[in-house]
Amino acid sequence: MTVRTMREVAPEEIPVDGGTAVQEDPGRPVFRGNGEFDYACASCGKVLASAMDSAYMTRRVRIRCGRCRTVNIAAELSVQAARRPRRMG
Repeated sequence: MTVRTMREVAPEEIPVDGGTAVQEDPGRPVFRGNGEFDYACASCGKVLASAMDSAYMTRRVRIRCGRCRTVNIAAELSVQAARRPRRMG
């Protein structure tokens, strides 16, 4: 299984249409699938999602590590347009 390291979410990248999965047991991944990649925490390297296909690990999927409490995202591109612009007037 190929391991991909997730990255820490920046405050401006919080999507309006996504939630955060919380890893309650650091010994078990939050998600398990049938894909080719394991996704590890950016800070401590703990596996947060195992055997996942990259199509399911989008910018909307955020996972808080149960060991170090880092909020991780698998999206490789910056999520600059994650928040809707504020309407004035």
